[in-house]
Amino acid sequence: MPNLAPLITALILDRPMCLDCIASKSGLSATRTKTVIQRIAAVLDLHRQIGRCRICGRMDAEVMFVDRPRS
Repeated sequence: MPNLAPLITALILDRPMCLDCIASKSGLSATRTKTVIQRIAAVLDLHRQIGRCRICGRMDAEVMFVDRPRS
């Protein structure tokens, strides 16, 4: 279980995704995915906005993503 936050962070790095797609890609339930996302938000600047999910293409979804760290 300790690798869940890095897994989800990698999925949403520079790629806005809706909760359903994040859960599907990670293999977790939506509830467990929300818990991990809350943990990520406590450490990284997690962006949440209404927009297009880059996976399913839904236009009016709440999408979440983190920015790639700058070098």
